[in-house]
Formats: sequence, structure tokens, C-alpha cells
Amino acid sequence: MPDHRAFASAIPDVLGRFGYWTIGEAQPVVGGTLNWNFRAESDGGPYFVRRYRDDLETPRILGEHQLVVWAAERGLPVPLPESTPEDKSVVEVAGGRWAIFPWIDGEVGERGRLSQARARTLGALHGFTQAVLADHPASHGAVMQLNWDKEQSAAHLARVAEAAALANAEQWLQDAIGRQRVMLERFDVLPPSAFGSLPVQVLHGDFHDHQVLWDGDNIAALVDWEIWHADPRVWELIRSLAFSLMFDSPQLEDYLAGYRSYVHLSEEECRLGLRLWWQSRVVGLWAWAAYFLQGNTRVAKFFPELVAELDRIADDEWRAATEERFVRAACD
Repeated sequence: MPDHRAFASAIPDVLGRFGYWTIGEAQPVVGGTLNWNFRAESDGGPYFVRRYRDDLETPRILGEHQLVVWAAERGLPVPLPESTPEDKSVVEVAGGRWAIFPWIDGEVGERGRLSQARARTLGALHGFTQAVLADHPASHGAVMQLNWDKEQSAAHLARVAEAAALANAEQWLQDAIGRQRVMLERFDVLPPSAFGSLPVQVLHGDFHDHQVLWDGDNIAALVDWEIWHADPRVWELIRSLAFSLMFDSPQLEDYLAGYRSYVHLSEEECRLGLRLWWQSRVVGLWAWAAYFLQGNTRVAKFFPELVAELDRIADDEWRAATEERFVRAACD
């Protein structure tokens, strides 16, 4: 998979399309796993420059840009894409699609280390974001996009296991893949229709603690809207708690107290949403497949927590205790 160096030379041309001169060399912004991001200085100030992955369709990129403009008009702290003199927010340069956004100074906190104040603020932003997006035209009549097939997941996981063995992957990774295969075989995978009662709306799609820039205990920006889509709101909430390492954190209640300022969930929605989340992790193979089948080595950083999460989900007592704690805090 190409790294940032493969694309850096195109940045002066990219900025030029938007009417700016580049000053000095652009610096890679590390941390992303799908696209290639840079900080570039220009005569118009610093910019966040993104080279989108090749398999992302242009209408999806334009839809993201339109969505963040709509969200910003309703008070969400989102960086807006720049436009060229021809009023284009996406340009094609050197065989790729690019966009630029004003650079926003801010801190990305350490995962799983939210203070009480920050946990409550992040939860409140999550609730506010969902409350705003619930009024988006695409939320009206939206249906769940999550889908799965147990047999297909099992076959795909078998290919991952074979690829991992051929690559002589570390034994702890091969063992984890093997444990997920056992979990998948034993797990009672419910059909999508079993979750039909869950409220569905347009979502940010990847909300968690590493998608915000902090200015002290305030949030300067909510970023990375690339995988916006419609799905159950409670699923995104639980996903954020899991990715932000909140389920075993004393700040879980603070996050959910902030969230409840804008969105109220029923006990039924909470319990069914957790069932959906546990299931999605058992049938989901994105990180394994991206690394072992597609060559995306940048996802390797997720493996330790992925393995730890699978082990927690396999623990019946942990799941039961987590469900009761989540329901109490989310429905208080």
C-alpha cells in the first residue's frame, strides 16, 4: 500500500487549483488508515490536505462535503471544504481525488484517557450531532444499512486465517483469529429483521474520541465524516463507547449523561442495540481482511484492542455486567 511519500509531490498542484501557493514541504498527518492526509502551508494560511483512497466513489465524497456544510449551518463544529474558483470542492490531480480544509489547531487526546469533563463534553457533542442529523432529509424513512451473513463471514475468516498462516503472522494474532472463528461458529447470529425496531437516521458514522480536536476541555472540531450513512443511532453510540475504551472506564456515566442532554433512549433500544453491537463484532472482519487480504498495514495498530475486545465479548459475565451498567447510565 502506498505511503504519504507517493503523493506529497502533487500537493503544490492541488493547492494551486484552489488558488494558493505552497510554502515549504507538506507534512504527513499520521493516524489515518484509509486516506492520506497532510498539513500544508500556503500563502492563504495552513491547510489540511486530503488525498482520498481510490475505492471511494466521488459522489460519496461530494455527499460528505454537502453534509458537513448542512451540519455547520446548524451549529456543529465541523471544518468546511474549500472550493476552487470553479466552485469545486474535489479536484483530480495525479490520478487521485483531493480536497482541502482550513487547518484547525487542536489536541487529539490519548485514547481511553478522557477526563470527566471531556467525557461529558464528548457525549454531549455526540448527542447534539445525532439530534441535528435526525432532521436531515435523508433521515426521514431511512433504513438500516448494516447487513451480514454468518456463512459468508465464516468463509471470509477462513481465508484470513489461511493468509495469516502463509504470512507467518505472530502467533497471538493467529490464535485470536482462531478464537473468533470459534465464537462465530457458536454465536446465535440474528437476521437484520430482528433489529427492525431500532430508530435509524443519518449518522457521522465514525464518531469516537479520536475524531475530535480539543481546545482545553472544549471541542474545536468534529472531523472525518467520510463514512457518513444511515444506521441505528444506538449502534453508533455503542460503537463510540467501545472505540473510545469507555465500557471499562469510570467516565462511562459522564459520557452518557452528556449524550442524554440531547437524545433519550428506551431500555429496549439500549438492550437490542448492545445485542447488535456484540453480533457486529463477531461477524465483522474489516481489520483482519484489510491487513491480511488487502495489504493495508496501517490497521495493525488496532489489533491489540480488537483482540482484547473479542475476548471481553466472549466473557458472558462481562457482557451481562456491561449491559446493566450501560442501560442504567443511558436511561437514567
